[in-house]
Amino acid sequence: MDRQTVDLLFNIVETPNGTISGAVLADHFGSQAGQLISANLLEHCGDQLATTSMADHDDAPVSLTWSAEHQGYGYFSSSAGWVTVPGERLAVFGVKFPILLAQMAVQLDVASRAGATALVPELLWEIGDARIGRRSHRVPIWFARCLYDQKIWRQVKDAASRRPSTHIRVLLTSTPSSRLPDEPLPGHLIVSVRDVVDFGSGLAVRPDILVARLDGVHRPDVREAVHLSASGQQLIINGTVTIAFKADIHITIIRKLVQGFNDGKRFGARELLDEAQSNATALRQAFGKQRWLQLEPYLKSQNGLWGFEL
Repeated sequence: MDRQTVDLLFNIVETPNGTISGAVLADHFGSQAGQLISANLLEHCGDQLATTSMADHDDAPVSLTWSAEHQGYGYFSSSAGWVTVPGERLAVFGVKFPILLAQMAVQLDVASRAGATALVPELLWEIGDARIGRRSHRVPIWFARCLYDQKIWRQVKDAASRRPSTHIRVLLTSTPSSRLPDEPLPGHLIVSVRDVVDFGSGLAVRPDILVARLDGVHRPDVREAVHLSASGQQLIINGTVTIAFKADIHITIIRKLVQGFNDGKRFGARELLDEAQSNATALRQAFGKQRWLQLEPYLKSQNGLWGFEL
């Protein structure tokens, strides 16, 4: 499968319904369409009973009707009479997402091979937990499409908040990097599949590129008052103070506090501790003496609600 075919496939994935008309495929992507259909990545999912005129050199749409005489759909042209439209031009083709997601994950060491699970129908899937690099834990992998759409972005954010992860989660997406939302998604590394796909192996995501992305190839924006790495393990305050975390409890609490700082929200200690599944009775106790000494100058309580004050 060549790069043009892969690009076409992801462009189809990014359409609102994940579909493309047979007429468009026939007119512009004949070679690529054959590859995608042969690879079982596109399937006939319906027909559209409208087309542009094939006889009058007119781009205006025309409605199609059934002709018993001609045993097919077509339309009447004032210049050419009855025009039968070939069935392949009426067809609508949709992406077979289970096949697509399985092929993307073929080089990833995913714990479960049962297949992806839809979290938001036709928009967001959980692929599974993968062994990425030499990490001691597996990395959760999700896939989403159409993240340029604010309505879909909100649904993905809601799903992420309802299914928090103690480790960083990789959110793969068919959305090009240039169209991704500027808003961060705490605890997630969002990666456009087009940036990590192995074009020599069709649609497979390359683990080595994911390793590099997870290890923080990209430099933090030191202009941010509070910057938390995608893994949640490194907090940078005012571009000068760096605090490292390893414990899952610490990472969960810090992620919540950083998101609260960005959203203008504060939290009670019990809320933070419960979300991190900590048995501690105070934040000082949960973080321990050394980490608390580092955080105390910047983390303050107002009326029992905690937040960063810089």
